[in-house]
Amino acid sequence: MSEIDLSTARYSIETVAAGMDGVLVLLEQHSEQSEACFSAFCLLGLVKAQLESVLADELPAS
Repeated sequence: MSEIDLSTARYSIETVAAGMDGVLVLLEQHSEQSEACFSAFCLLGLVKAQLESVLADELPAS
């Protein structure tokens, strides 16, 4: 990948991870009343952790 592609990929992943934060907050608020929300909260939290791992390990900041 070229440097431009890595920069674009990093920005895209950071944007998705930031958007997940809002969804995680909503799911956490509703997880006490809904098992489905709790399951979604856990799954999305794992996905976000994986994205952050990719950012830290494979897409270093320029």
